[in-house]
This record gives sequence, structure tokens and C-alpha cells, in this order.
Amino acid sequence: MKNSACEKLMWLVLGTPSLAYLRQQGTPVDPKKAKGIFRQMVAETPEIGSLRENPLRMCLAAGMVWLSVYKAAEGTVEDACFGEMVKESMESPLVVAAYKGKAKRAFTRESQQKRADVAARTNPLAADNPYQWNAEVIFGRDPEEYTINYHQCGLCALGRREGLSRLVPYMCVLDILSVEWMGGVLRRTMTLAAGGEYCDFYICKKGSRWDT
Repeated sequence: MKNSACEKLMWLVLGTPSLAYLRQQGTPVDPKKAKGIFRQMVAETPEIGSLRENPLRMCLAAGMVWLSVYKAAEGTVEDACFGEMVKESMESPLVVAAYKGKAKRAFTRESQQKRADVAARTNPLAADNPYQWNAEVIFGRDPEEYTINYHQCGLCALGRREGLSRLVPYMCVLDILSVEWMGGVLRRTMTLAAGGEYCDFYICKKGSRWDT
């Protein structure tokens, strides 16, 4: 992948608070070293499409930020601390504001159609690219609910390559938080990261008749 504006933004938005969190925990990490590892990860990862073509590029870039910071720490960060670091960086004001800004259009037929259109473009590429997502989008009974089943996950492929698959489940919190900030509720019974057959995302608008 190219170190595009997406990757640079994700480093700024997530890398900075991640490093700050570890510093507060008494585990300072060299920012230059972490950024160097991040750039190497980006360069070693096949393209999955621009952010406009594939919004999940942002998720893959986020995973590379978190794993590069972890690797730069050279074994001084425990897994549970890594999970807290991920959550802390996601809760930074810039990230929260970005997702809350999508709330008005998150539960519309147009939004569901856009997700289906992205899947139609990217799914055929997933067979030859493990860093690509394969998503089955199921339209809801109305605009306030829908389902996405992910049969392939780019973050899982990244974790396998870096020998850090055990950390990928901690990164799944980004799904829960992002849906919440967009005014929704995410329910799932399994994830690929935790060894499930697929990731089953049922998403509904908070307070709707489906939120039971």
C-alpha cells in the first residue's frame, strides 16, 4: 500500500493518543521507531483500494498503527494494556466527533446501499488478497436495521503476518464504539478474530423498535 493521506491521518489521530496512553502507564515508546515500523507495515501490505473505493482501508490502517506501536514497545506492553490503549485512542475527541458526524445518515436506505455497493466492488478481490474484506450485506426490514456478515477480515490477515493474531480481538472494539457513536447498537455472536466461522454484525438504531 502507499502511505496515502488515509494512513497519515490515522497515524496522527490514533498514533499520538496511543503513545500518550503508554507514556502515562509508565511504558514510553520511541515515536520515531513506532512510525518507522508503521511505514514498513504499510509498504508490505497489498493495496485494497483508496479510501473512497474501500472505506475499510481506514480500519486496516488503524490496525497497523496499533500493532506498530506495540512492536516498538519490544515486549513491554501486556496484552490487556494493548486493549486499553486501543480503546483510549478510539475515544480521542477527533475520532468520536468523526463518527458522531455520520449519525444523521447512518440509518438510511442510502447508507445500506452504499455498504452493499462497496462489498460488490471489493468482494471479488478478496480471494486473491487476504487483506481485503469479504462482506455479505443483508438489507434490514427498514432503514433502522441491517446485517453484515464478514467472511474475511483484513485485520486478521495483518495479525497473522505480524505474528500477533492474539491481539486482533482487542481491535474489534472499534466496531462497537463506532456504531455506538453513530447512534446504533451492534450485536454479534462470533468474530473471525476470536476463531468464529465469520463475523456476524447485526446493527440497529438505538431506541428503535429493533433495539430490544
